[in-house]
Order: sequence, then C-alpha cells, then structure tokens
Amino acid sequence: MSRRSASNDRYQRKDKKAGSTRRSASSAKPKRAAGSATSSASRPAKKQPEKKKSRFFQPLPTTPEIKKWRRVWFVMIVIALAGFAVAMWADQTGQAPALRYIPLAVEVGGVSAAIAIDIFVIRKLRKQALKDEMAGTSGKKKHS
Repeated sequence: MSRRSASNDRYQRKDKKAGSTRRSASSAKPKRAAGSATSSASRPAKKQPEKKKSRFFQPLPTTPEIKKWRRVWFVMIVIALAGFAVAMWADQTGQAPALRYIPLAVEVGGVSAAIAIDIFVIRKLRKQALKDEMAGTSGKKKHS
C-alpha cells in the first residue's frame, strides 16, 4: 500500500476543490437486465444422495441380562472409589502401611473387574442384542 502524501489535493484544506477518488471495479462490470436468467438457475439442481441411518446416534438395545451386568459393573466402580477414599484417608492420617495398601489393592481389583465385565461380558451381550434387533427389524420389513 502506498502512503498518503500531504501534498496530494485530496488531503489539502477543505475550502479548496476536493479531489475525487477512483470508482470501484464493481461499478464497471456490466449489469444484467431485470428478469434475465442467472447462470445458477440455468444449471439443473443436483440431487442429494440419501444418507444412510447410522447406528451411532441411536440408543443401544438393552436386555434384562445386560441390565444385571451393568449393575454389577456399577457396584465394582463404587467399590473401587470407596477403596481409593479409604486409602487416601489412611495416607493423610498416617495410619499403618497395611491400612494404606489393602484399600489400594481393593481399588485396583474393583477397577480391573469393572473393565473385564465391560469388555468381555457386556460387549458380547450387546453385540448379540444388536444382531437380534437387526434380525427382528429386517424380518418385520419382509412380512409387511
């Protein structure tokens, strides 16, 4: 960008004849006549492909057995949190080392059990419930 010069007529005193600025490039472009077709209207509109419904946002199916194992999983998490709280309390109050390490072992055991239940039991049951649901919905569509 160039610097403004104080000697330019545009920046002199206002009682003198003021200079004019250059017109914008958009005003030099030809205008369309009113009612003429635009270039975007002459092209046919693109059809949007149908989106597949993903299972990602739909709720997972549940069964009474999954609910039972979720309760067991939740109890293991609560046991782990309680073990952690007891271990922190024992460490803060300066209790015997056994009173510090036993709750930590309970915590690690609870977390490990919760992870194992989630990975090996609940996921297997959930996959089976999904298969059953998909088989049930596809069967209903065939009959109707």
